[in-house]
Amino acid sequence: MEASRLPNHTFTFRQYKNLTGVLLLILCFCTFSAHARVVNEAPRALEVASCSTAVKPKITLNGPPTICAGGSVLLTASPGKSYKWSNGATSQSITITHSGEYTVEVVDENGCVGKSDVVKVEVSAKLKAPKIEYTDPLIVCGKGSITMRVEEQEGASYVWKKDGVPVSDKSNEFTATEAGVYTVELSNFCGYVRSANKVEFVIQQPLPPFEVVATGKLMFCRGGNVKLSVPEHKNVTYAWYLDGKALPGSNSHTWQATEAGAYTAAITGECGTFKSSNSMQVELLGLPEPPAAERVVGCTKSSLTLTASGGKNGMYRWYTAAKGGTAIPGANGPSFTTPVLASSTTYYVAITNGECESERVPVEAVIETKPEVSTIEAKGDLEFCEGGAVEISSKTVHKGGEYVWLRDGKEYARGTSTLQATESGVYTLKLQNDCGATLSSNSIKINVWPAPQAPVAHDGISCGPGKVLLSAIGGADGEFRWYEDAATAKPIAGAVNADFETPALQSTRTYYVSIVRNGCETERVPVKAFVYPVPVASASVQEAEIDAGASTRLSGSGGASYSWSPAAGLDDPTSATPVATPDKTTRYTLTVRNEEGCEDSVSVEVQVRQLLEIPNAFSPNGDGVNDTWEIKNITYYPQAKVEVYNRWGSMVFEQTNYRNEWHGTYRGNALPVGTYFYVITVPGKGKFTGYLNLVN
Repeated sequence: MEASRLPNHTFTFRQYKNLTGVLLLILCFCTFSAHARVVNEAPRALEVASCSTAVKPKITLNGPPTICAGGSVLLTASPGKSYKWSNGATSQSITITHSGEYTVEVVDENGCVGKSDVVKVEVSAKLKAPKIEYTDPLIVCGKGSITMRVEEQEGASYVWKKDGVPVSDKSNEFTATEAGVYTVELSNFCGYVRSANKVEFVIQQPLPPFEVVATGKLMFCRGGNVKLSVPEHKNVTYAWYLDGKALPGSNSHTWQATEAGAYTAAITGECGTFKSSNSMQVELLGLPEPPAAERVVGCTKSSLTLTASGGKNGMYRWYTAAKGGTAIPGANGPSFTTPVLASSTTYYVAITNGECESERVPVEAVIETKPEVSTIEAKGDLEFCEGGAVEISSKTVHKGGEYVWLRDGKEYARGTSTLQATESGVYTLKLQNDCGATLSSNSIKINVWPAPQAPVAHDGISCGPGKVLLSAIGGADGEFRWYEDAATAKPIAGAVNADFETPALQSTRTYYVSIVRNGCETERVPVKAFVYPVPVASASVQEAEIDAGASTRLSGSGGASYSWSPAAGLDDPTSATPVATPDKTTRYTLTVRNEEGCEDSVSVEVQVRQLLEIPNAFSPNGDGVNDTWEIKNITYYPQAKVEVYNRWGSMVFEQTNYRNEWHGTYRGNALPVGTYFYVITVPGKGKFTGYLNLVN
């Protein structure tokens, strides 16, 4: 190793010495390994040389190498010490279910390996039944061909057959030129299958001339028929004609002719349409009119005579069946007497004109017995209120007779086995017919309570939200029932009297009232609980204060009608704006009423100023007459100030809120007789002055 190969390293002597030792060790190991390999390979060379005569293994099968899908084949190798198959298996035998090539290596007792030849296994699929596809048309005229094919299936062979006879085995296709029914069979190792369908190839030829043939008489009575026919062919259509017009639904080689006329036929195939060379003329004979007959009723074990009309004697035919059969021998007249009958029987009568017979008319020979005694039953209560009903009915079925219902022994109704009884009484049932009558074994008593008269109700009013008093008449307390609506089942608890006070209501609503007597309730009568709005009265006065004798106008609003009180001093106390002329201060109350009758009141006051009447003299002499200076109406002016002066201008009397108590004194002493001057001051009104004489 060169120093330049190891940059950045400097070898010391010790490092060199160690490296040399490692190289020597590697050299010795390699020499030993080569020697050992030569020694070990020598025996193997001898071994290979001894297996040159090893036996080649064989594979045997327990069946053919070709298997069907879902099957298997067992492959078995020659005996040996160990086995290794091409599919990885290590047993002597393996089961194969899939296609492939298989080999096996066998190690014998000497350790020699032998490899078998290849064994090829094939798996064949099971065939599926094919569907034959073909080219059109399947029906041709004179000559033609169709090509048929089926889908190819791997490993299959094909055999085409016509009418069951093989005609080709070349491929999955075949072209047919001969008429017949074709099928195909597919086969392989796993079996064979037939086609899922058949193909019929038809080669038609022009039809030979043909005629319409009749089976039966061409002249017959109305209601009869004759069978017409033409030759029958395959793969054709038929059409029948009456007097040249096609008959609907006639696609058959036969036709039942029921009408008069000329019948022809046509046959249409691939080679065209061919018409019959003749026609068949059918004629109908008219039927006589059927006779008229009525049922006859008799009692048990009697012979009844049936009669008919509409024909002549000898033209009638009597039968025991509606259709078919033969007429009763000797019964050819308009009447026929039955044998003794134990039960009802229906006979039939017709009229013949010698060739045709009319329709048969049924004639009932009714055999009745006296009705059985019936029992009756009721479905419901036997006591109920007027207007109700209970159904009573017969438990016995009564055929051919009449039901007669009796009430209290008198005929009440008839006709049906049930009765809707609506009246009081004892009911029985009579069953009757031509053979007698029987009365029911029991009776049913029914009691119908009379319904009370509906109450007369009176509406109630509340002005504003609140309780409303409703009332009704027509019954006694305890008989009334009050309801919150017309349909609810339960009445208002405890509301059984003529008067009923509602709970507080916010708006108008309807209640209902009825009367219950003897368990019977009348219809419910509606009652209105009206909740009306309350008017709001408003009043004012043009002048709230007037002088005595003066007038002022009052004004009111808020209602449909008005009433002022007191009426004294008003020109019209019912006017919204009356003129007031009070002689004294008065408070007027206005009552307004709306259209519903609800009221509201408000008051307004008119102040009347009274005039002062000031006397100019008085005689304070103690005789009890005119002893004080009485100023009339001064009491209406409590703020008035009264002053009296003598002729020298000195004040001799002064007082506010004067009450006519001055006796003509000054400081407790009587003033001398003479003339004085007064000043009366009324705040806001001014001063009143004048002379006052004191006299004896």
